[in-house]
Amino acid sequence: MLIRTFATAVALALAGNAGALEIQLPPETATYKPSELPGYQLVQRNCMTCHAAQYASTQPPASPRAYWEATVKKMKKPFGAQFDDADMPAMVDYLVKTYGAERGAAAPAAAVKPAAAAVPAAGGQDVKTLLAANGCMACHALDQKVVGPGFAEVAVRYKGKDGVAAVAANIRSGGAGKWGPVPMPPFSQLSVADAATLAKYVLSR
Repeated sequence: MLIRTFATAVALALAGNAGALEIQLPPETATYKPSELPGYQLVQRNCMTCHAAQYASTQPPASPRAYWEATVKKMKKPFGAQFDDADMPAMVDYLVKTYGAERGAAAPAAAVKPAAAAVPAAGGQDVKTLLAANGCMACHALDQKVVGPGFAEVAVRYKGKDGVAAVAANIRSGGAGKWGPVPMPPFSQLSVADAATLAKYVLSR
């Protein structure tokens, strides 16, 4: 009886220690292959909020367009990815021409202009429109962590005179490792003015 009691105590102690184990994953560094195809920016924005860019490169290289169409549709339903149906054709076109059976039809990476080479024209959209158009609330909330940090937490970290510029730059360039293992895709299609509008809204929380 004494031996059994001791064994039970040891088992409970080990179970308690196992429950306290915390695993830190390295930040995500994989990226989608650059392309001039319109779907490149859409895939970066819509797909990396839920999984790594490596997912696409691990799919069968001979997979036809129908395979990628089914894959993209599956991500939205039943998995619940937050992007518009109108984005799907361009996303599928990029994926099949970059990772699938139509790879020869993709624009070569060398032909892609660096993101910093062109500065988008001034924007002027209101905050609600920008939040909805870019799916911001699919990954963020005002005061709690969802996929990314809550806006209130971001406001605390970037409080100061240069906060708007820093947050706006992070929105347009994306990044990984600042808030956890899930990367934020770049929103380089946003104008500098629209990124600043979003940054001011985030920092006002």
